[in-house]
Amino acid sequence: MSKVTKSVFLYGEPTQAKREKIEEMKYLYTDLINTYIELLVKDKNLYLPIFLNNSKDSQIRQFEKNNRKQNGLNKLGSALGQNAIDHAVKELHNHFIRIRNYMYSLYFNKGDISNFVSSITLLNASICDLDPQKELLKNIEKITNILNDIENKTIKEKYQKQLEYYNELLNMLKTHTKQEIEEMKSIIRMTFFEELTARKLPYIKEAPIQLDTRLCEIEKAQNIKADYVIRVKTLERGKWIEIPLTTSKNSKRRLNQYKNGSPTIKILKNGLIKVAIPITKKTHTYEYKEIIGVDAGETDLIHTSENKVYGSFKYLSEKYDKTVIPKLANRSKLRALMKKYKKELKSETNEQRKEKLRRKINNINKMLQGRKTLNRVLKSYNHAVQMEIARAVKEFINDIKNEKVLIVMEDLNILEFDRGKKRNRYDSNWAKGKLLQKLQETLDWDGKKHKEVEPAYTSQECPICHNVDKKNRNGKHFKCTYCGYESDADYVAALNIKARAEDKEIEEIVEEYRYNKKERHKAIKELIKNRHREYLDSVAQAQARAI
Repeated sequence: MSKVTKSVFLYGEPTQAKREKIEEMKYLYTDLINTYIELLVKDKNLYLPIFLNNSKDSQIRQFEKNNRKQNGLNKLGSALGQNAIDHAVKELHNHFIRIRNYMYSLYFNKGDISNFVSSITLLNASICDLDPQKELLKNIEKITNILNDIENKTIKEKYQKQLEYYNELLNMLKTHTKQEIEEMKSIIRMTFFEELTARKLPYIKEAPIQLDTRLCEIEKAQNIKADYVIRVKTLERGKWIEIPLTTSKNSKRRLNQYKNGSPTIKILKNGLIKVAIPITKKTHTYEYKEIIGVDAGETDLIHTSENKVYGSFKYLSEKYDKTVIPKLANRSKLRALMKKYKKELKSETNEQRKEKLRRKINNINKMLQGRKTLNRVLKSYNHAVQMEIARAVKEFINDIKNEKVLIVMEDLNILEFDRGKKRNRYDSNWAKGKLLQKLQETLDWDGKKHKEVEPAYTSQECPICHNVDKKNRNGKHFKCTYCGYESDADYVAALNIKARAEDKEIEEIVEEYRYNKKERHKAIKELIKNRHREYLDSVAQAQARAI
């Protein structure tokens, strides 16, 4: 049994007075998050819980309490103050991890120094100038104590792996002198703070207000045309406001059926409020009996390794070409013309001509600001994309709902979209990433197992002889330049994606070069070429035996 969480949305139209109270709360809450980000980054003692994204850590909680009392950060009270620091820790955690990933790409092939980046314990010890051996021993002692109290086999195995990892790091440290360890720590510390100084800290422009039971109540509406009513505690002591909320039938069913979490509230541009409530569903685990590879194609939205197709982008691509591109092209021409006039204005000496140029620039600027037609076209196009994605995913999920399968797809974290201007038009605008994300979310919600794999060369590799060649693929048609195997290009990609579900060699390459795309792709291509050579050898041996 496992748990999965998603959100349902409710909408309300508060009076101006109530909206102003929420606006004030939103402004102070967002400001407090940014204040905490600036304060947290100055305290190195808090870096470990930040790296671990543990906002419930006792040090973080004490830090919030001290600042609330000493620095006057108490306008919002303890509940919103704690929620604000939770948000700040999450933002800084993501910031720190981005720096860590960059550092790993610098040191991944430079000996044991890479361990000082890959291990959060050693990274934090380097940054804070702590004794790495003592920090590892603390972790080993903690995990050993936990293992003594655990009976669940699966959980126990997880902690045993952690224990083995810490012991490996401890043995690694013993192979180095104290001076060598200090030198590696110094390099890591210097690099981290150079990156921290060079990069802008996260800054939140407008944060949804995170509420909890101390700050709000949601009840079913009585005797009014609404589905629910939310009561929100204001900044005025003891005062609450009530706002009716409406939602869809499906959302009402889910709110009644599943466990509800703490909501967030956000003010939309049209003056409405949007309340997001997380709901948690329990799903059954299973041992999969079949693997299905999924390729998010350019014509077919979903093409599987069973050669089934769900959804089509052909109509949407035509719509983009006919409606969106002309509007974007017109705006590009206007911007180019305005740039030309501005350049001419700088060098022009005739006052009459200068005035005429100013009027032209002003008129173009007004036209560029009047984005209603473009916004309407883009909104219509994006809605059509979302609807087609939803339809394709629904059809696919319906086909596998009673099957014990493992769905394999491209890894969203390492998927590359930079494939040229024309290609990016398809990838970015029909939101290949959104399709895969929607599919993952739906699979999670339905309790279906899925796995993400490295997508490099899946559309160029022949599934028969492993020949890798760009010429193998021509649009939707695939024909191997070596063995002549022919098929639909998206189907071939789905077959290769399926094969990578249990490909340990490629998994090891991805793990080793996760933060270095160039080296990762180089190693994968070399592996596939070796497989092609092995295929040739096996064919030659078979022919020899036949003779």
